[in-house]
Amino acid sequence: MEIRGSRHTPSGTANFGSTFKNLALFGQGTVNISEQLRLIAGLRYTSDKLSVFHSRVTTLAGPGIQPSFGPFASSTSNDNVSGKAGAQFDIAPTTTAYATYSRGYKGPAYNVFYNLTATGTNIIEAETADSFEVGLKNALFDGRLILNLAAYSAKYHNFQANNPDIVAGVLVTRFTNAGTITTSGGELDLLFRPMRDLSVSGGLAYTGAKVKQFKLPTNGVITGVVPAGTQLPYAPKWKGSLGLDYRIRTGGPVDVALGAQGSFQSKQISQLDAALVNRVNTTIHGYGLVDISAAIVDPEDRYRVTFQVKNLFDESFASAITSGGPGGSFRYIIPREADRYYGITARLNY
Repeated sequence: MEIRGSRHTPSGTANFGSTFKNLALFGQGTVNISEQLRLIAGLRYTSDKLSVFHSRVTTLAGPGIQPSFGPFASSTSNDNVSGKAGAQFDIAPTTTAYATYSRGYKGPAYNVFYNLTATGTNIIEAETADSFEVGLKNALFDGRLILNLAAYSAKYHNFQANNPDIVAGVLVTRFTNAGTITTSGGELDLLFRPMRDLSVSGGLAYTGAKVKQFKLPTNGVITGVVPAGTQLPYAPKWKGSLGLDYRIRTGGPVDVALGAQGSFQSKQISQLDAALVNRVNTTIHGYGLVDISAAIVDPEDRYRVTFQVKNLFDESFASAITSGGPGGSFRYIIPREADRYYGITARLNY
């Protein structure tokens, strides 16, 4: 008895590309109404022209291999006028209040990739945003303390986002119009120099970024619609940092500089997915990092050699978590910063 077998390896070739032409004219000016009050205005005209093509030929079907598709070609264009308007008022010689309104714009796009099919040839509509910001900029105690405060609110229409999708049994990231989203929050930044050789810097930010209304598919299938109120990916509600730098002037050939920096952020989702279970499983939990450093420095700052320890407490975390792993598992992207490591850097000024 003779047994014969053969092995077929799915393969395919796709030729695709795009041409993008952008023309922009913009300008901004400031009008001094008085010694304390200034008005700011800016305007931008943008013209976008985009064309794409795609053609795929496959010899066999298999996991991740779609049947032949194309040739496909398309083009689109869009013109937009955006701008900015605001005011600044000097409450005191070292304190300035400001308020601004901005209209933002991001041009149209296509989602062209190897496994493109007819359902993915639609135009990704242009994204626009309306944002408001108010704040205070302060220089206190003869400039030893810089303290800036800001609050903002923004609404994005036709928000362009990467959305997970399954094509031929393989997880892909599809560029799409997610719909309408809102983001609002506040920020605090400070730089404090209580004495000549000691500086303290830090910041704190709160961000509330969420989906307001996900764009409904034109085919009526709503299984991929992300619920309103869902937190946007990679948008932790809280982020903060604090750093200290102290220089010891020895009076000798070198000075010693010591530094420590800490940062933290609250939990955030990694994948904008319609399924709650996927959003939960791709949540990156909150974490904090501490770095320390010690350096020898030329008194005239001509050179500096620094020994540093990153992630002093060996805090483990993922920079991204995505679905699509073997057997329905999840993939964890672990950065180098998730492990403690050491290093020496040298800088020469001339």
